[in-house]
Amino acid sequence: MTEPPTGPRVVHVVCATVRPDAPIEAVTQALELARAMDGAPGARRVLCGADAGLVVAVTWLDGRAALEPFAASPPHMAFVMRGLAPCIKGMWSAGVETDAPPPRAVDALWVFAVRDSDTLYEWQIRDLVHAVDALPGHAAAGPTFEERDRYRAGGVVALVAGEVEPFHAALATARTAWGDISDLLTEGFVRLGPTKASADV
Repeated sequence: MTEPPTGPRVVHVVCATVRPDAPIEAVTQALELARAMDGAPGARRVLCGADAGLVVAVTWLDGRAALEPFAASPPHMAFVMRGLAPCIKGMWSAGVETDAPPPRAVDALWVFAVRDSDTLYEWQIRDLVHAVDALPGHAAAGPTFEERDRYRAGGVVALVAGEVEPFHAALATARTAWGDISDLLTEGFVRLGPTKASADV
């Protein structure tokens, strides 16, 4: 593996809603293809899970320049076309810039994106990212750098089992201070099986 980047990383988030009639085998295949994205160019780590009617995949990439080759790569295209397309009814994705490395161990993921609005200001984005960073868990959040006409910020909070309940309590409290920006949030939460520890990359 090449040396990890010294500049900001990119986290690419995909959150898809599974069709009610989708067979479990199709969801399983989607997860298998998501995990295979760790062989895509520029990918540093992939975390994925399916729970409560959602499929979530989060990929750490080397940086901005890695996003386009990753998106066009056979592993990513296979995940979207052969994994997600047969079993979902909708999805959203966002690429955000962050200094946060991948977490070492994960039992659950909360992913989010902030939809664009004429009333949304950059200082609100910065405040929201700082608030997410302060929540329990391992946060990787930041402003988007593509498709900013759709989403202005996004990211993920990775949680181990003991952090899930405190996270939900802290998130509920934090929402009360976010005001109208809470109405612009698109989000998803999935529990994963226990994962092996991983060195920072």
